[in-house]
Amino acid sequence: MFAHRRPTGRRGRQTWRRAVALGAGAVLAWTGGTVALAPLAHAGTITPTVHCTLPAGQGQADGPQQFSIELTPDVVDPGGKVHAKVTLGPSPATSGLSLNDVPTTPSVDLAMSGGATGTVTVTGPEVSLDVPSGQPIEIPPYEGDFLIPAAASGPITFTPLRNLTRTKVLGSTYETACVVTAGGGSIGTVKAEGSAGQPATLIAPAAPARPHTAVALSGSRWTVGATPVPSLCAADGGGCDAGKFASGSLTINGSGQLSGSAVLAEAGAVPDGSYLVKVGDGTKEATAPLTVKAFVPAGPRAIALSRGSGPVGSVITVTGSDYYQDRWINTVGLDASGATLDDTAVYVKSRPDGTFAVDFTVSDPAIAAVQVDEGNDPATLLTTPFTVTEATATLSAGVAKVKPGGTISVSGDGWPSGVTPAAALCAADGTGCDTAKISGSTLRITADGTLAGTVTPAGSTARGVYALQVTAGTAQALTQLTVAPTFVVLTPDAGPKGTAVTVLGQGFAKVATVSIVGLRANGSQTSDPVRTKVVGLDGAFSQTFTVNAADTVALRVREVLVNPRTETAAFTVQDGTAPAGASFALSPPEGPPGTVVQVTGRGFAPVATVSVTGRTADGKQTSDSYVTRVIGLDGTFALNFTVRDRATKAIRACEVLVNGKTVQKMFTVS
Repeated sequence: MFAHRRPTGRRGRQTWRRAVALGAGAVLAWTGGTVALAPLAHAGTITPTVHCTLPAGQGQADGPQQFSIELTPDVVDPGGKVHAKVTLGPSPATSGLSLNDVPTTPSVDLAMSGGATGTVTVTGPEVSLDVPSGQPIEIPPYEGDFLIPAAASGPITFTPLRNLTRTKVLGSTYETACVVTAGGGSIGTVKAEGSAGQPATLIAPAAPARPHTAVALSGSRWTVGATPVPSLCAADGGGCDAGKFASGSLTINGSGQLSGSAVLAEAGAVPDGSYLVKVGDGTKEATAPLTVKAFVPAGPRAIALSRGSGPVGSVITVTGSDYYQDRWINTVGLDASGATLDDTAVYVKSRPDGTFAVDFTVSDPAIAAVQVDEGNDPATLLTTPFTVTEATATLSAGVAKVKPGGTISVSGDGWPSGVTPAAALCAADGTGCDTAKISGSTLRITADGTLAGTVTPAGSTARGVYALQVTAGTAQALTQLTVAPTFVVLTPDAGPKGTAVTVLGQGFAKVATVSIVGLRANGSQTSDPVRTKVVGLDGAFSQTFTVNAADTVALRVREVLVNPRTETAAFTVQDGTAPAGASFALSPPEGPPGTVVQVTGRGFAPVATVSVTGRTADGKQTSDSYVTRVIGLDGTFALNFTVRDRATKAIRACEVLVNGKTVQKMFTVS
């Protein structure tokens, strides 16, 4: 459902009510015309008494009305098409208001007798009419086609049963029916003669269908290549109206089989009752019975908020159940005294199952509750409290280091829910923020105000220390971010003596050897042994380094080459017992297709080969290519795995050995 801004304020609601009432009062019996034309050669004319029922509670009217109808041709094949020209005299009903350019669709129902039985409908095109107050409404003559039954044989007599006129006022369609009550009779005869083809069949559901839902239809022996058009008719076959179906997906295949569905219009346009569904393809038509019954609530109305508190700017979801279907649901904020905060109001229509959902923006700090009503009915008011809190948005960029064009995970709490966050890269002091320096973002805020996702600094970003800025509504936060083509990350970056630190490097020379040492505050090397590792073909490596020297302040990584690259990362020695390290990690743990994920592991068999693959929800391997790596002597490995398959739900690492170790972490494709 789409939510729309309601007319401004409580005053606006009253204005809206008056507009609807005025529209209902302007809907009249548009079933006649005073155009005087001489009857054509084979036209039949009668002037029966009709009883008109006006919509929107405007009452009823009785009186004579002339019907002049010409039917051609005189002889038609069974199942064939008949063309009708209709001219109607003035209607007994008149308009109490003057209206201009009102869309109007006229139709007339004809009963068949003799060579066929049942009811057919002649429907004219929609026209725009000007209606003067207190004068007979004039509808120009109109023309339309209908099909006679495929089983018809011999002369068929046609007798008018009623006029049905549909008018559109203020976005709603109203019907005025004028039924022949006395003085009726035949207006013409058509002879069915010839060899009839096999009639088409139509099957509709036996169970009642709800308005505004899809009705599955099927059948056989339809015209190949034709376009099937559904309409809904009264139980007697009259009053057929294609407008009572809002949309459809009916098709006819090369074998003449009809399939698909047609979506009924809303409950206000299709009252409960027994109907006939008619489908026509221009050559054939068939009908099938259909019962329509709108949703009836099984219990009292209920509402809920996706979040009971949040800062100004939050977008919360208001849901409800056990409402009458296709009704306007009005949602508005209240202050502490219970007064309506008009500018907060939104409205949406209930679904066919009696539920609704609408996004409500916490735009006013005075909001203390959310109120919901159905169709402006005071008896349906429901209220639930809401607390406006101060915005305390937090932001973290995880390891806070990324290569230009690389992706890094971002998280936070206390953000306004329902708002789309935007990311920008700023100078280290938070100035000069530029969204163009972020080439990609999957950031989102959940219903509880949690920020999650990834950002990708542009590939042209220069090496340096920056501030990453995230903005959502009125909330904004910064966090430090280092962008560099080569960098080192320590996990953990603090711990007691004896801590086994995973040293992850990115952007180093392929297949080069790197040495890892501890550093003192004066830059000299600590007493801890040097560790080495061969860099992978993707420029990444992972190695463990045990910090035993209490005077360690950093770890340094250097390529063992002429003019080698050197990167340093700080480490803090703390008191306590060394923690156990992680065995398997992904960075980032989510991202769009094409994300390059750093996969690191520890505790694997030294010198064994590990294979990393993507996995679907059922555990099968995705279409992405697997990546292998030889595990180091310390049981660690690091590699880059590119996620392209949208079906990826996890990334798995498996030793290529009998009974090899297998570990797996979830990955979210965003």
